[in-house]
Amino acid sequence: MTFLPAYLRGLGLSGREISTVFTVTPTLALVVPLAWAYLADRTQRHDRVLRVVVGGAWLAFTPILFARGFPVILAVWGLYALFSVAIGTLADGFAVARVRDGAVYGRLRMWGSVGYVIATVAVGALLSARARTADWLVPVALWLALGCTFAVAWTLRGPGEPAARPRAADVKVLLGDPRLRLLLVIAALHWICLTPYNVYFGVFMRDLGLSPLAWGTAYSIGVVMEVVVLAVFHHLQARFRLSTLLAVVFAVTAVRWLATATLRAPGALIALQALHGLTFGMFWSAAIALVAASTPPSLRATGQALLMIAINLGSAVGNSMTGRIYDARGSRLLFLLAAIGELAPLVVVLAGRRRLHDAPGLISSPPC
Repeated sequence: MTFLPAYLRGLGLSGREISTVFTVTPTLALVVPLAWAYLADRTQRHDRVLRVVVGGAWLAFTPILFARGFPVILAVWGLYALFSVAIGTLADGFAVARVRDGAVYGRLRMWGSVGYVIATVAVGALLSARARTADWLVPVALWLALGCTFAVAWTLRGPGEPAARPRAADVKVLLGDPRLRLLLVIAALHWICLTPYNVYFGVFMRDLGLSPLAWGTAYSIGVVMEVVVLAVFHHLQARFRLSTLLAVVFAVTAVRWLATATLRAPGALIALQALHGLTFGMFWSAAIALVAASTPPSLRATGQALLMIAINLGSAVGNSMTGRIYDARGSRLLFLLAAIGELAPLVVVLAGRRRLHDAPGLISSPPC
């Protein structure tokens, strides 16, 4: 996925068209993950629902291997997104169930980051060696990864948590928790500011004349630090309040985007991505801690879905703006605006820190 925006740019799609394609996913994710998650909670067959969404995403993605024009790519991506938007929600539901049994969330989640590093470095090296403008290797690698994910999904069994079947009205109960409401607001704001990185950082480095291997190295440095933060977060949570950790996330991320917008040296830009450990790793760990603390077992997938809805709302808003800005002024302005935008979640979390202080930690029972 790291290389897909640049692949689409190589096919001749404009910045506005690329943003339109990537707006489909967060737009559908405003509703679709909640429906899949509710089905999983209602049937108590999270494993079967996960297989359906992974298998559906794999099959729906197949036409992308042959698509070249914007209308076809947009239509196929919409079908793919109907399934793919629920994968992360359901997978994290399994992880949270393991956390309630005493596992450390970061040590589970870090393997996704390990896979990401391997994929970006390996595919980046291959793309650099092949030196093609729109290399078919990008969609093929994605298709293969989805197929492998589908195969692994068949080995998973239900989390085994005894739980009452939820009702639709229970969603209102979840939203009655002020901690969860605050999390949903800051998640949406933070993800708006992540859009330039999530969609255009590879395009940005391509425009600078850097090779795909350099892009993969930059992303990998960030994900390595993300792994470190995920692995040690339960120690950080034991020493610091969640409001403090989240404030650090937004302050450091603002500095990261400002530096990205102003630095010129490729080596400095690549090294700067080490801050991704805070931008994503610490934020995600804190978010999972808050969801687990404010969501009963019977609604664990639904709680995860609400978080993903907030995140994807931010992505949809961000994507709706970034394409036009990129076409008119390029990537640097995108990152400058993102740096300014990160001040919004910082202000919100500082203003609502008392609500977060009341959140029970997940260190002693169970650790996050």
